[in-house]
Amino acid sequence: MIRTPVGGSVWTHSVGVGQRVLAGTTLLICEVMKTEFPIEAHIDGTVTWLKACGETVEADDHVATLDDAPVPSQP
Repeated sequence: MIRTPVGGSVWTHSVGVGQRVLAGTTLLICEVMKTEFPIEAHIDGTVTWLKACGETVEADDHVATLDDAPVPSQP
């Protein structure tokens, strides 16, 4: 579960649901008083949910979910 450290609004998504990301990848941008705060993945995983763009968030709100199941190896 990814939480935002600041209150504001979800301005834009940098990834989509179903996308595999690495730790440190920016998932979305929260905007607070015209200042952008990138929200990053803390683990490698697959994005399973993102809070909708334009929605208001408070500090510590849940804004994204990652499934950290390992990626199956390719034959």
